[in-house]
Amino acid sequence: MNHTTATTRVLLVPELFDMVIRDMDQNTLTKAARVNKHWSGAALACLWESQVDLKPLFNLLATKGYELKDNKLVFKGLPTEQSWRRFFEYSRRIKSLKIDDTEERDTFLLDTFARLRPFHIGENGNLFPSLRSLRWTGATETSLLHRSVLFMHPGIRKFHVTLPSSYVHTLPGDALRQYVDHVIGRMPNIAHLAVIMKGYAAVVEPSVLQLIKGYTKTLETLEVPKYWTSSALIEILSSLPRFRNLQIRTSEKSVGVYDPARRFKPTLLPNVASWPSLEKLHLSAPYGEVTDFLRRNTLPPSVVELFIYTPRQESRSAVRELCSVLARKCQSVRALRILKCMSRPLDRHIAAPVDDCLSIDDFIPLFTAIPLTEFCFHHEFPMFFKDSKVPEVAALIPNIEFLDLNSCPDYDPVTYSSGDFISLKSLSVFSKLCPQLNEMALYIDSKNADFTIPLPTSAPEYELFENLYILSLGGPGLAPFDMNDTLIFLSQLLVMGCETVSATVHRSHGIHYGVQDRRHRFWSDINQRLPLLVRVRMEEEERRERLYDVIDRAEEEIRRCGGDISILDDPEQGDAGVGESAAAPASSISQP
Repeated sequence: MNHTTATTRVLLVPELFDMVIRDMDQNTLTKAARVNKHWSGAALACLWESQVDLKPLFNLLATKGYELKDNKLVFKGLPTEQSWRRFFEYSRRIKSLKIDDTEERDTFLLDTFARLRPFHIGENGNLFPSLRSLRWTGATETSLLHRSVLFMHPGIRKFHVTLPSSYVHTLPGDALRQYVDHVIGRMPNIAHLAVIMKGYAAVVEPSVLQLIKGYTKTLETLEVPKYWTSSALIEILSSLPRFRNLQIRTSEKSVGVYDPARRFKPTLLPNVASWPSLEKLHLSAPYGEVTDFLRRNTLPPSVVELFIYTPRQESRSAVRELCSVLARKCQSVRALRILKCMSRPLDRHIAAPVDDCLSIDDFIPLFTAIPLTEFCFHHEFPMFFKDSKVPEVAALIPNIEFLDLNSCPDYDPVTYSSGDFISLKSLSVFSKLCPQLNEMALYIDSKNADFTIPLPTSAPEYELFENLYILSLGGPGLAPFDMNDTLIFLSQLLVMGCETVSATVHRSHGIHYGVQDRRHRFWSDINQRLPLLVRVRMEEEERRERLYDVIDRAEEEIRRCGGDISILDDPEQGDAGVGESAAAPASSISQP
């Protein structure tokens, strides 16, 4: 069997062939589609599978080019029958379509497309039969109602819609309700839904709830802006038989606004099994209201992820009560995030009062009750965490993979003593007791830093972070670490490819920008220089292993020759032994 035949036979396996195709870049796929008949279909399918612009499709219809009308493109001539058939040859391959109609630059092209689209071409007139995911950003109600509906059909399972920004200032009219009716009618099998908009949830909540009710039997995932998880939304979702994930979108295009007049107090039906399929639950409400909700209702054992976003600065007592309820009522959760409000501006620049700062002791009952694999806690004030507590905490979370213990508070403490916060030396404890860590963020004190590293010849007190790829570090005060000591210490713990970054974030009235910038530059320098020292450490380990191997072989050879290797165990005896053993052969030779 020659090489060419073997390669050809391997590529006849569909799974391997698909893997090879998907590993190609855009240029290679384009060449493969043109020159290889066997590869053409698969290459075209990969090239056209996901589209974020309609221009490539419209180019197939614009046989005579374009012209400008009111600074927008229009077809010079009407598309022909052949153009439409060529259009379908490529549109039928599209599985994901993402269109941003904010600037409405394709208005005339879409109008022509809507008027002239042939219903005798395609699958029952559907020019996008493979389309399963549609994302539409609408600038106006006209964009939603007249243009996005052109691509809808029953085969679509995922729909993301960004509502017009005008709803921030004006209430939607009947057009939005009509649009929801069209969406439900044209795409009856939606399983994954995302509604994106800046502003208050109450403005469009009736239409959003209407949309969710239209997918009672099919909806599995819902994504909404922060602070949109209202009581009415939770009550409806809790009754859906297939619903699994309620997620909060935190991007800048989807910033919700908290309304303190709307309390989070869902009333779930007592005689109905709530959340029969729930796995992930993201809530955005004050900690006290979430605590009351969890006290009154029991989440199903299928819930493995719980994220809680607060709209305000929370007190230490509110955090402790929340953690207490979580420890008792949410023991199936494996991924837990308790997050501060980032969208609310800080009132003024202050130093965090010591009595208002949290302590790691507030979270030990939580770590004891729940075997977490992911934990994140963020608060405006720093959290006290002593080195002496690190072994206890790390032992409670042996399977943790993502850990962020308030690495980026907005205020430094008003006063603190050396030892109130963990030192860099504590990393060695986490590396030993939490071997699965792949991301870790901590608040580290630079005062009196201890960089003692055990000698390689002794029993190591540390282990490498084999899986860690991001180490994010914040800390109080301005006292910097020593660059060289920090580099040498981290090189003994981190593997090649692990990135070190500064966790400090500047917000108006929070930590000064100069402090944030200095910390950022320090850890950036560490990140640039660290790979060299890690490589040196790896080479030293290799040389040491080779040396040990040579010693082992030498000892084995000494034993084989009947020699005594005990002199190698004690250096002092070894010197004497060597002298005596050297004299013995000389005397024996002098004897007759």
